[in-house]
Amino acid sequence: MGQAAEQYYSNYTNAGFYFPNSVLTTYALSLASKPFVILSGISGTGKTKIAQLFEVPSIINNSQNETVSIAPKLSIKVTEDFGRFNFFKESLPNLLNEDEIEDWEKRAADFVQRNNNGNFTETYVITINDEHGSFQLGFYGQRAASPLVRGRFFKSNQDKINSEYDAREHLKTNYKPGDVLELNRISDKNYEVASVNDVQIRKKQTELEVSSLERKCFISVRSDWTDNNELLGYYNLIEKKYHIPSFLEFVLTAKNYPEYPFFVILDEMNLSKVEHYFSDILSCSESRIKTDDGVIQESIMLHNGTDRLETDSETFENIQNSIEIPLNLYITGTVNIDESTYSFSSKVLDRANVIEFNDVNLVNYGGGQQVQDDSSFKLSTFPDFLKYEVPAKKHYDSLNEEIKKYLVDLNDILKTHNLHFGYRIANEIGLFIQNTSTYIGTDLAILKRALDYQLIQKVFPKLNGEFAILEEPLREVLQYLSKTEDIHKINSDATEFPNTIAKLERMYKKLSKTGYATFIE
Repeated sequence: MGQAAEQYYSNYTNAGFYFPNSVLTTYALSLASKPFVILSGISGTGKTKIAQLFEVPSIINNSQNETVSIAPKLSIKVTEDFGRFNFFKESLPNLLNEDEIEDWEKRAADFVQRNNNGNFTETYVITINDEHGSFQLGFYGQRAASPLVRGRFFKSNQDKINSEYDAREHLKTNYKPGDVLELNRISDKNYEVASVNDVQIRKKQTELEVSSLERKCFISVRSDWTDNNELLGYYNLIEKKYHIPSFLEFVLTAKNYPEYPFFVILDEMNLSKVEHYFSDILSCSESRIKTDDGVIQESIMLHNGTDRLETDSETFENIQNSIEIPLNLYITGTVNIDESTYSFSSKVLDRANVIEFNDVNLVNYGGGQQVQDDSSFKLSTFPDFLKYEVPAKKHYDSLNEEIKKYLVDLNDILKTHNLHFGYRIANEIGLFIQNTSTYIGTDLAILKRALDYQLIQKVFPKLNGEFAILEEPLREVLQYLSKTEDIHKINSDATEFPNTIAKLERMYKKLSKTGYATFIE
């Protein structure tokens, strides 16, 4: 097993949580295959902790822990939206004279004393020369308690200076997002571009970004969410500014840093009707299409203006009228099913990987032992969360023929009762099993285990209804998967699909007892 994969599992045990290997494996593969996962189950089983403790090895760790011995040079990174960037704090002597540095430190100390996390200096403007001409940009001090040297490519309404500056057109014409420009100081506030994308400087820039970026966002869903304002913001008519909530700010940050994966946790997702506040995000994500030019998708409209609007955010002071959900953004929703929550529609369940947590083993829990339920279904290498793939027909076509036959037969059974699944589900299962082959192994038993998990994550979650609707399809599926006519004599552990059969058996028993059953319980 690779070091990164081993670290993934030990990360949970080191934190005092003992989840089955199969659960952790399935969660990682599910996120990598479909960037929207629902963790469902009874309260207190650790669903939220699985998402909170999830870590992806950083780019630095993936480079064999190479150390960069050079001192940080003055450099800037061209961001995706040509908005803001960070200078190294150690670069201040190259940016300010002695009097300015003394004033910087005094202002920072004053802001710390007053517990103010805003911008604590004026904006300084510098001129940069390159082979294409020259451009200007600004920088200032922010978050005095842990200072950042923030750079800005164009003047905002919050800049308290008279001079204008706007580097966007020059950068868009001559550079591309992600380029790192090394600067040499010529004179006070005057610089020249010494190199572009120097390997050593890019590594140091990576260190700077990794240390300053928060790549997880925890959002508690409230019961009064009736639209998407709490996620995507709104125009405040009183302040005449666009309100940017934490989710939208996180999305914009992820868009600026496509080199890193970003993870959102929507806790208690079904306290409100998911369709009311989340449907635009789902539709945008599901509209993705792979083309020769990359992945394209539909945009989400934020406001009707033709120009950028001023915002109430210190990080993103202007916002365009629409956004796309970045390909490096992964969303996990946790849900509890009880009388105080809403059920999920088929539309939502169809667009997620649903993982249930209802098993509680107090014997293992009391002994503090890792639950070794399936040592074979364990990552050998860690998934690449920057290699986004749109599930497509090629993933279904690549399936092992025996695996494909199971899907065809199951869909034929379900089709008789108008409960069958579509091409999207088939493609997504194909991608999940392809990732299983890549990150675990190609043994047929492993692929069948992956299919077992996908059946209960993708095919059956939308099953719910009365006895007259569900009894026959449940019985026929159980008979098919177990190869047993009498479904009352099935030993799920002795079958090839133990998890799916155990789940469907519970549903069938509840259906027989109460006359109604639902997959998510």
